[in-house]
Amino acid sequence: MKRIVLIDLDNTLIDFNECARHSIMNAFSELGFKYTDNVFETFIRENVKIWKRLERGEITKPELRANRWNIILGKLGIDYDGTIVEEMFENGVAQGAYAVEGAYDLLDYLYPKYRLYVVSNGFRFVQESRLKIGNFEKYFTDVFVSEDVGIPKPAKEFFDYCFEKMDHPPKEDIILIGDSLTADICGGINYDLDTVWFNKNNETLSGDITPTHTVTKLNEIKNIL
Repeated sequence: MKRIVLIDLDNTLIDFNECARHSIMNAFSELGFKYTDNVFETFIRENVKIWKRLERGEITKPELRANRWNIILGKLGIDYDGTIVEEMFENGVAQGAYAVEGAYDLLDYLYPKYRLYVVSNGFRFVQESRLKIGNFEKYFTDVFVSEDVGIPKPAKEFFDYCFEKMDHPPKEDIILIGDSLTADICGGINYDLDTVWFNKNNETLSGDITPTHTVTKLNEIKNIL
């Protein structure tokens, strides 16, 4: 019987894309840069590539921070210091707590029944700010972020850290919910945890990754837990 639920934050409970869109629009407006749909499309494409590199251990969080917006601005043909945009972007995202549809309803359902923990690869100050602004923090026993661990999901060391903080509960008591096949689901599977893949975009499952459960809407998780 499950007693503990580990839940990813970005694009599982909080709509990171919407937070990012607003932050970029505000930063570009302040800097006098023209914002178009191509700006956001370029950000999404390059940001995914960069975070995948972080997951694979090819770059560190400081390197991500130092280079992300230099790469994106370069793709956009904008000559400007990306570290300035990075700071503006992170501060803007920290103020956004746009909930994924069904997030509060799911948490209201889970909270009386399970101990809930956030497991995130995001930056701690950004995640803590959004959890507070969105009134999410009341649901969670603790928040585990890769910045504290020094290594991101899906690494075994990330989950070792979480289990130590949780006083080493039996793995069969735990289920992990997340939207990322590579970070969340692979990480959970490799650590012998049951998983729920939040496949909100109805993607086709490929490769040898097999989540324990798959849902396309958060409220479907009520049928599992």
